[in-house]
Amino acid sequence: MMRRGRDVLFRVAAGLLAVGGFPSVGDAQAQTPARVLRIASTVLNETRAVHVQLPPNYAMARQRYPVVILLDGQVRAFFDLAVASTNYNLTGDAQRFAMPPQIVVGVEQGERSIDLARNADAFYRFLTTEVLPRVDREYRTMPFRTLIGHSLGARFALAMMCRTPTEFSAIIAISGALPDSSRDESTRCLSSPAAGGTATTSLRHLVISGGSLEPRTMASTDRLFTTLRDRLSAQSAPAWRIHRVDATGLEHTGAPLVGIPMGLRFVFDGEAWDLPPSIADSLRDRLGDPDALLAAGVAAVSARIGQPVAPTATWMATVVRTWLARRDARAALAAAERLVRDYPEQVDSHTLLADARELNGDLDGTRKAITAALDLSNRIAWHDERQKAAVQAFLRRSLAERAP
Repeated sequence: MMRRGRDVLFRVAAGLLAVGGFPSVGDAQAQTPARVLRIASTVLNETRAVHVQLPPNYAMARQRYPVVILLDGQVRAFFDLAVASTNYNLTGDAQRFAMPPQIVVGVEQGERSIDLARNADAFYRFLTTEVLPRVDREYRTMPFRTLIGHSLGARFALAMMCRTPTEFSAIIAISGALPDSSRDESTRCLSSPAAGGTATTSLRHLVISGGSLEPRTMASTDRLFTTLRDRLSAQSAPAWRIHRVDATGLEHTGAPLVGIPMGLRFVFDGEAWDLPPSIADSLRDRLGDPDALLAAGVAAVSARIGQPVAPTATWMATVVRTWLARRDARAALAAAERLVRDYPEQVDSHTLLADARELNGDLDGTRKAITAALDLSNRIAWHDERQKAAVQAFLRRSLAERAP
């Protein structure tokens, strides 16, 4: 017999937290093998391989994803590091905003000195007219793209920052020894309205990195960063966020070990992507209308990023829990249904829907939502087997307690 009253609220969702928490995308689901696209390029007059790693649960999800374009994609170590970095979604007290899942695209180079230097114009056209459109056609992408380059690739990426202001929202340039002409061009670029300077309100992001054991590169990196920092500090509302990552104790080939993960962490940190602090605090403290607060917060983030951004599953779940705590059955159900619609691959989407249906007195719907969560838990691959067993056991108990 179903018990009614305040004690039934959050029984499923809170119970899962008690047995170890919800499985996160990065921790719980196995990574599917990378795909290889073979692009017959009319620009380069040859076929190039492009490696594509989709986020975990891509087939079950409905969301669109930012895209990482990695130069030297044939280097397995670089590609695996970029993939691992986009999956590092752990949060803590000082890091509340989780790294969003992303599509990683590794573009194989031919002869690097040709692709990234002598024939850079053609390679630029290959990227922008053949690779990017192909990825956008085949996968659910959002137009936020990060370009990562190392060594000659870093110099190429900085040139793309100036040449394609609308194609790449973020640049991560690692160990790029720059001549004075390239440094001057990068400085002019960041100050130019056409390249995302003061005439736009959307943010662009630049990370410059180098290893401490490559002194010439570090000297060049320091000069560029200092020049850019001074130039941007003179602007009243700079449209660029810039950051320097020092790969301490690492040489030229080792610098990406730090530059790639820390560069991506800066690009996707909460300062740029999370809700404004006042709105986030109100949502956490369950103040005001959570639906209205979330809508206002997402609008602010979208304006800051310069393109439409969807609310995260975490914030949508916060809205559901607020309505549940207030015992507003109709609002809780509507919010939970939106959560399941937008994030069907999340176990807690279904358990929160179960809570909302239970609050509405819909026992059959509650059982269906718990069954959906249990079915989902069997279709994802868990890293923590003990958590899997505990969560599934709790879901089965919850289902048995609600037997007709």
